[in-house]
Amino acid sequence: LAATDAPEMWGGRSPVTLPSGEKTVALEANTSDVLGWLLALSSDPPEDEIGPSARWLSIVAAWAVSLAARGAMTPTLRRSRTGRRNQNRSAFGVTWQPALIDADRLRIIGDAMPGAVAALSPSVDGGTMARSVLGEVVDVICHDAARRVEVPAAPDDPKTIAAAAESFLARLDGTAFDVPAGIAGELTNALERWATPVMSRNYRPLIVQLDPPDSGDAWHLAVFAPAKGEQLVPVEVALVNAGNQRRELEGNLVRLERLYPPLLRPGSLRRGEVVLSQEEAWELMSKIGLVLADAGFEMRVPALSRRKPTPSLRIFAESSGETSVGAHQLANVSWTAVFDDIELTAADIARLAKEARPLVRANGRWVALDHADLAAAAEALAERAKKPQMTGAEMLRQALGLDGSPLAGGVSIDGSGWAADLMAKASTASLAPASNPEGFKGELRSYQADALAWLKFLDTTNLGGCLALDMGLGKTPTILAHLVDSIGDAPSLVIAPPAVVGNWASEARRFTPELSVVVHHGAGRSDHEDIAAEVERADVVITTYGTAVRDIEALEKISWGRIVLDEAQAIKNPANETAQQLRRLNASSRLALTGTPIENGLGDLWAILDFTNPGLVGPRPHFIAQLSATGTTGRDQGETALRALNGILVFRRTKSEPAIAAELPDRIDELDHCSMTPEQIGLYQAVLDSLVTGAALESGADNRNGRILAAITALKQICNHPVAYRHDDGPLDGRSGKLARLEEIIEQVYAAGERALVFTHFAEWGQKLAEHLSTRFDTPVGCYHGGQSRGARDQLVADFQALEGPGTLVLSLKAGGTGLNLTNANHVILYDRWWNPAVEDQARDRAWRIGQDKTVIAHRLVCPGTVDERVEEVVAGKRHIADLVLPKSSSLGDLDSTQLQTALGLRTDELLTDTDDELEGSLA
Repeated sequence: LAATDAPEMWGGRSPVTLPSGEKTVALEANTSDVLGWLLALSSDPPEDEIGPSARWLSIVAAWAVSLAARGAMTPTLRRSRTGRRNQNRSAFGVTWQPALIDADRLRIIGDAMPGAVAALSPSVDGGTMARSVLGEVVDVICHDAARRVEVPAAPDDPKTIAAAAESFLARLDGTAFDVPAGIAGELTNALERWATPVMSRNYRPLIVQLDPPDSGDAWHLAVFAPAKGEQLVPVEVALVNAGNQRRELEGNLVRLERLYPPLLRPGSLRRGEVVLSQEEAWELMSKIGLVLADAGFEMRVPALSRRKPTPSLRIFAESSGETSVGAHQLANVSWTAVFDDIELTAADIARLAKEARPLVRANGRWVALDHADLAAAAEALAERAKKPQMTGAEMLRQALGLDGSPLAGGVSIDGSGWAADLMAKASTASLAPASNPEGFKGELRSYQADALAWLKFLDTTNLGGCLALDMGLGKTPTILAHLVDSIGDAPSLVIAPPAVVGNWASEARRFTPELSVVVHHGAGRSDHEDIAAEVERADVVITTYGTAVRDIEALEKISWGRIVLDEAQAIKNPANETAQQLRRLNASSRLALTGTPIENGLGDLWAILDFTNPGLVGPRPHFIAQLSATGTTGRDQGETALRALNGILVFRRTKSEPAIAAELPDRIDELDHCSMTPEQIGLYQAVLDSLVTGAALESGADNRNGRILAAITALKQICNHPVAYRHDDGPLDGRSGKLARLEEIIEQVYAAGERALVFTHFAEWGQKLAEHLSTRFDTPVGCYHGGQSRGARDQLVADFQALEGPGTLVLSLKAGGTGLNLTNANHVILYDRWWNPAVEDQARDRAWRIGQDKTVIAHRLVCPGTVDERVEEVVAGKRHIADLVLPKSSSLGDLDSTQLQTALGLRTDELLTDTDDELEGSLA
């Protein structure tokens, strides 16, 4: 080995001249010391750091290791260079040699030897050098392995061939031992005779060929000797004409017969040929053939599938001539069992069940079938043969696993008719994700494009469905892309909780400005007589659950293109009034949106799917029973059910999927528009009126400034909650749209098993918020604020970081906005806003920092049309603080009454309002 830096283990140095004429130094090293390095080079060679000689040596060393690993080596006796030697006795040692060396491979590797390898021995050819390296490496490996094996002590002075053999077996690690020269000769000759079949320098392996039956189950095995070209000669014929190679050929055949006794079976056709049963053929293909290959025989056996096939059922449907269409269409059906690519009738299964080892050929491979699977398939086919006709809905339930299947692979549908066409379209929809539709101002992520393709699939099959993207994955933009893609069709009705109606309107303006959007909500909405006219000029109508129920008599008279339920867990109780009344709506398609389709159990999912496709998924008890029969419980059971339905009635993606996680940014920022209750609006207007009146009477800019700043603080508190402004102990439920939205977010966070941070500028309100959330969700929620001792605050942080599962921590923006590490949360909610965006960024960074292994979702809660929105504009950089009032103002104290109204007043055209009873209903 030529090297510039010699490891310490390399000792002697000899001058050497390379074939190029360059002089260098050859460093000597023990094979055992460099073997690991050579093997590392063979598996992952640093091409720019090693020369051809080292690379060649590493390849040969790796070959030697593979020979040793499969037992292709033999021991022989060699006279030791050291030890006692006289006329009658000598010292001998065991040397290991590689066996079954493929002559063609040796020739190829020898021809490729770089000249530098033999620089110290220029006369040695490549083949000889390769055989020498193979022998050295095999010897080192075997000696090392033998040292690790405990063997009986050897005789001290072996004087017989038997005693010498005992000494030989006890010294397989190469340790020298004395033996009489004559006995050593006998032992050496015996070893050579034993090893001759595998030690030939021109070794050509016998070929073992297995041919499948033309019919029946009789397999033919024949042994051939290699001949020139591609010609094969039966081994019995080859023995007759072997000449001086007969001994080697006979020895290899005897070795094969010992390894595979069926070749010695009486009554065989001729030597080297035998008929095998199906069971024996399978054993040879699956197990024994590998042993024979390792022993140096060339195995030519049919390919056997190593994978156990998954059994399933297949329905073949064809028209019955019945005139119904869609899910109610009746079809003639026949059933088969399918084992991966192998389709079997009941008759096929009955025949195979009689065989000891059922083997079937498919796609060039033989597949072994399990008797238990065949029995289960036979029973399933017999049971289903009793019903020769099925509706499309019944077939779909079978395919979705809603009517059960005794076989692991479930049920597939082939043929013609509604259900077969539906399943075919579903498979192609997943292969062709949709592109951004014209009119959509944004870029869909790949999973959103897949969801859009699925929504189009629903349209082509007249199905409804549940879009179950995880929280933060963009359900609203995905639906808007779908709606703008079908602009000009019948209008769509979006029904959402009051807290997200503003989000829908805002997102529509942002992503789909071409859509004509009407918000049907609040006291100023159109009355029953005018709703139809309002809808005529709209592409999308957005309303709330409460409003939809109150106006159901007018809304049910309209033929909608689509009904879209956002936060569809609102109808998880099919018996409540909301779920019952919304079923009266008429639409070509019904869609449900939710990140948590299974909050409390599979009954939630049934309620959603039965709304989107009435009657299609069958009765609720049966639906739950079938999807519960998976052996899983809790959240795992729900996810198993969703996977079963995914791509047909449900489109489910979660942030935990590696492909989704790789596509998401580290942080997602969401702006949540929140409504105002009548109580909040009244308080807001009263504070503003008081400010305008008082400011008009106030003298001096400083006094006016103080009054205005105090009013701004009060207005922000009112947007939070009336209790935050009044500082009383009144109830919190049903009095704030912002609190309602917070509860919806926390509910989704908890349903996903995740954790959240809630920041507020007002410490006192934060404490009330923590108490309320603790009661609302029956989970302790702490509040971190500056009034606590350092120890108490540290304990809050430690507890929050240590706990797993759903949880929330409320923090005051001032005390908890900097310096904390709260990576156990991946949701950050800014309940109220502060003027300085850097302060909010620091708050978000409590979770979005080194150590966070999830995407962080940051929610900013804003009440449109209020001072909340003015702060948002400042934080977003759209306006400067001075521009908040009037561009020319340099001081708040300079503002007159009209300017104050403009700066801080309610903008009724942007305001989102809710009645108290609707908020209470949404919380029920």
